[in-house]
Amino acid sequence: MEVVLNQTFFEQCREYRFCYTCEHCAHFDDLTGQCLHGYPNRMHRLKHYDPSHPPATVLFCKDFDLV
Repeated sequence: MEVVLNQTFFEQCREYRFCYTCEHCAHFDDLTGQCLHGYPNRMHRLKHYDPSHPPATVLFCKDFDLV
């Protein structure tokens, strides 16, 4: 699922402590930087959402599970 990435999204993330990147997911391997399910995760990683060059949308992983 993709959602438009805008200032409102970032404000809501701060306000509600919303997590959406691999680094916050239970299926993420910190040592390898890979998804434990083997899914490609380049567009789900925190570094992909650099505020100085943000993408137009947020791509949500359907298997995301908070740690």
